[in-house]
Amino acid sequence: MKRIFQTTTILVLLGASIAFPIEASAYEEPTHYVHTKTENMTIYSAYGATISATEKNGIYSIKANIVNNRQPLEVVIFKNGQSGVLQQVLKKGMEPVAYRDEGDRVVAIIHNNAELKFVQPEQLYFRDLAKTSTSSYIQTLAERGIIRGRTPDNFGVNDSLTRAQFSALLVRAFSFQQEPTKQFTDINLKTSWYGGHVGALHSLGIIHGKTPTTFDPNGKITRQQAILMLGRTLDAVDFVLEDKDDTTILPFEDSYTFQGELLRHTQTLYTIGALDDNANLNPNQYITRGQFAKMLAVTLQAAGRL
Repeated sequence: MKRIFQTTTILVLLGASIAFPIEASAYEEPTHYVHTKTENMTIYSAYGATISATEKNGIYSIKANIVNNRQPLEVVIFKNGQSGVLQQVLKKGMEPVAYRDEGDRVVAIIHNNAELKFVQPEQLYFRDLAKTSTSSYIQTLAERGIIRGRTPDNFGVNDSLTRAQFSALLVRAFSFQQEPTKQFTDINLKTSWYGGHVGALHSLGIIHGKTPTTFDPNGKITRQQAILMLGRTLDAVDFVLEDKDDTTILPFEDSYTFQGELLRHTQTLYTIGALDDNANLNPNQYITRGQFAKMLAVTLQAAGRL
């Protein structure tokens, strides 16, 4: 779904992405999308959905007959003095929702019927972030509820990510709707906490099994695999890089053999600033939680979801 409002201009300079907020402007409702309004909320569908919405006691409820991981809704909520972070209200508790903050309003992208609410973020302090360059990205994602620490005071910045953990992070970050998967014999649909996350990404073509019938949930994610799956996620949400140059020269000495999908996604992530401007990419190294936090945060911002 194309972004209805353009909120930042991305300046690309030597692979770094710098976001500048544009001057505040009066809100204008687009007329070429199906939309429904309440007092403080407007919901848009680019797919002709029938939408119903209510707001009561600070909870914004949205229902539509067409909303899924391929056909999301865009929800504009005016704050009117409310503060905190926007989250989804579920029976099991609160879950993050993908949104960008535009000052007087937020714009959320949802892939399922949802109840949304502003909540005060949990105050977190991870002791192992003091000397890391990725601390601001980790804190931002943690405040939104997207990423969690290994313990209340330790993030595990240098720890690796498993395929199950990676799947959960992507689904939470982009607010994808969880889906069951029966293809993989090593995922117990009744007891696994990650089965719905894997199912969502697999149905979108973002993640694949190690074999047609096994997923390997405890296997570790390499930097190359993270690039591929983040790039596929951008494809799945119809992200288009403005003024993209297919001849982007990568600075990494170990990327000269990249071709096809891997080369395209590496160029995109480098251009938006998700990859550091280093001499080597080290594609076969396991990615750390800190490294992926930066890649994810920058990618979410580029896609208008942070």
